[in-house]
Amino acid sequence: MTEKPVFLPELRTTGIGSLPFADAQEAVEFVFDCDFSIPFWPQLPQHSFREFMIPQYSEGMPCARLDDSEKTLFCDTGNKAAELEVFYEKYLSEYIGHFPISEEFAAGLYLFEKAAGERKWDAVKVHTTGPLTFTQGIKDDRGEPVYNDPDLRDASVKLLARKTQWQLERFRKFSERIMIAFIDEPVLSAYGSSSYVGISESDVHNILREPFDAIEAAGALSAVHVCGNSDWGMVLRSGVDIVNFDAFEFGHTISLYADDLSEFLGRGGCIAWGIVPTSEAVRSETRESLAKRLGDSFTLLRQKGFQESLLMERSLLTPSCGAGSLSIDDTKRVFDLLFELREKLA
Repeated sequence: MTEKPVFLPELRTTGIGSLPFADAQEAVEFVFDCDFSIPFWPQLPQHSFREFMIPQYSEGMPCARLDDSEKTLFCDTGNKAAELEVFYEKYLSEYIGHFPISEEFAAGLYLFEKAAGERKWDAVKVHTTGPLTFTQGIKDDRGEPVYNDPDLRDASVKLLARKTQWQLERFRKFSERIMIAFIDEPVLSAYGSSSYVGISESDVHNILREPFDAIEAAGALSAVHVCGNSDWGMVLRSGVDIVNFDAFEFGHTISLYADDLSEFLGRGGCIAWGIVPTSEAVRSETRESLAKRLGDSFTLLRQKGFQESLLMERSLLTPSCGAGSLSIDDTKRVFDLLFELREKLA
C-alpha cells in the first residue's frame, strides 16, 4: 500500500468527466485548452453508446450483454455460474490488466494519453461510475436491478474497483504527486426516497468500501460525486477523501451537517463545490454571481464555527455535474466561468 499524500486544493479546478463532443480529438483539445488545475480524460456519450456512464465500465462484467444497435445493456443470467467462475479467476490473479477500459469504450482516454505526451501535473483525476449507480442501472433478464443479485452485485463492485486501479496505474505517469479517483454516484441524490427505501447507510458504505480501499491501496485520493442533494452526513461518514456535489443548487445544505463536516475536515477531507451550473442557467450567470453564491454557502459555515482559511484551503471548484448533455457553446461557458471564478477568488 502506498501512503496517501496530503492534499490542500486551495480552489483548484477540475471537471466531472462527460463532455458533449462527438469527436474525441476535439474533446481532448478542449480539455487542454481549458487549462484545468487538475486535468481529466473526457467521457463522450455523444460519441458512442458505449461511453454512457454505465456501459463505459461494463466491459468484462459477467453476464453483461451490450447491443450497440439497440443501445441496450442488460444481464443474461443463463450461464451465470460459469461466467462468474471465469471472472473470479481473473480477479483473484490480481493482474489489473485483465480489467481495462478499451478504446472502443473510452476514445477520449487514449487520445488524452497521446496528447499529454511527457507532460506532468501536480494532480490528475480519473473517474468511474459508482457501484450503487452501476448495479441499480443494469437489469437482469427478469427486469430486476443486478443490485438485488448478491453474486452479480459483488462482481460489479470488484469490476469497478479493478477498472479504477487500472486507470490510476495508467495515468500515474502524468502526476507528480496527487492522483484522484472520482466515484460518480448520481443515485445518491435519491437516497432515502421511496425508490431506494430498502438501502441503508451501512449498505451504501459497504458497497463503496471496496472501491475506496482499492484507491487507497494505490496511494490515491477517493472522491464521491453526487449531482444533486443528498444526506451529506451519510456521504461524509463514508470514509471518502473528497465530496463533490451540486453546490449551485444545494450549497446551503452542507451547513446542516456541521458536526459531520467538522470531523470530515479534521481528518483531511476536502469539498469540491460544483458551483457552475451545467444547465441553461449558465447563460445568465457571471463570475460575480457565482462568487456570491459560493460566498453565501461559506457564510453559513462560518456561522457554524468554520474558519474561512480552512474552507478556502480544503475547497476545489467544479461544474455541478457532467456537461455531456449540454450544447458545446454552453459547455464552453461553463468552463470559462469556472476559470474566471477561480481567478476572482484567488
